[in-house]
Amino acid sequence: MKICIIISTLLSGGAERNACLLANYFAKNSDVNLATFQKSKKCFYKTSKKIKITSLDLLQETNSFFFKIFNFFKRIYLIRKHLIKEKPAILISFLETTNITVLISALFLSEVKIKIISDRNNPNFTEKKLLILILKKIFYRSANFLVLQTDAIKENYKFINKNKIQIIPNTISKINQIKKKIKFNKNLKILSVGRLENQKGYDILIQALNRLKKDKVKFICHIYGAGSEKNKLSKEIIHNKLNNNIYLKGVKKNITKIYKNYDIFILTSKFEGYPNSLIEALSVGLPCISSNCSYGPSEIISNKKNGLLFENDNYLDLYKKIKYLLNNKKFFFIFNKNARKEYDYKIFNKDKFIKWEKIIKTK
Repeated sequence: MKICIIISTLLSGGAERNACLLANYFAKNSDVNLATFQKSKKCFYKTSKKIKITSLDLLQETNSFFFKIFNFFKRIYLIRKHLIKEKPAILISFLETTNITVLISALFLSEVKIKIISDRNNPNFTEKKLLILILKKIFYRSANFLVLQTDAIKENYKFINKNKIQIIPNTISKINQIKKKIKFNKNLKILSVGRLENQKGYDILIQALNRLKKDKVKFICHIYGAGSEKNKLSKEIIHNKLNNNIYLKGVKKNITKIYKNYDIFILTSKFEGYPNSLIEALSVGLPCISSNCSYGPSEIISNKKNGLLFENDNYLDLYKKIKYLLNNKKFFFIFNKNARKEYDYKIFNKDKFIKWEKIIKTK
């Protein structure tokens, strides 16, 4: 069976990680081509040597309207040319704009038997939301399956036949080191992982930790990720005199290896699809505090059972939840035990891969 997986880049990110994990899984028994829009074949995540990686070199940014239109049709032409050459029976695409482009490119290609698209984020926060929605309503219907990550997000896709929609959360990176013991050190060690973008709400985290510092709580917070708001966040950290408490650590490969070194994990996203980092932290057994943003966290965190939820975009509530956890240390042990039990890495991933297998073997 020939499978082609298409994604914009192979940089660090939840969709990119999932695409690579899926490609690795299918490569055990199938001929897998992983095609990207980037120029190089460089991949942030480890991929099987059996996988053929194709770089289509389609990432050309411009402010010119006419050049954007030209680039759009150029992408369609080159993707279609690639599909005609590879002749995959199964076509899988990730992320909204890539999905639309790929579906147009694959129109009337008889070799492609099953077209699967996967949306990973909250569609209500999409750039050019109206245009993307119109294009979705036109072209998403040509897909055999639409893979979403939560039941709640289905409400945004009422224009798609419900039999075509499959709910399959992200698979996660391999977990080797589990946090089996909770120890209370002099400094509270806080971890947060995600792109340095407005969506991830790091301004909320900084404000909450600023209040925590005023209470004389000793802590260290490491934020792993890269993005356009790095300089802005650095200035905010210095402005609040938190440069000895909060550190921007950049991007790290095999990040799951360091989760066990921290006391709590905090997710401050303003909106999500299905946060990989939160699942990984739970799989390790790290006590978690997450924003109760649209889609994802409330389906993952059971409040006071395996973690705590705070009101979205509310730094004061986050501050209160951190203090609550510190004042009720029994929850560190409860969250550690329940999280490891509910989100066992092997069981969690196996179930997701089986669901993917079922839909590619439908026809």
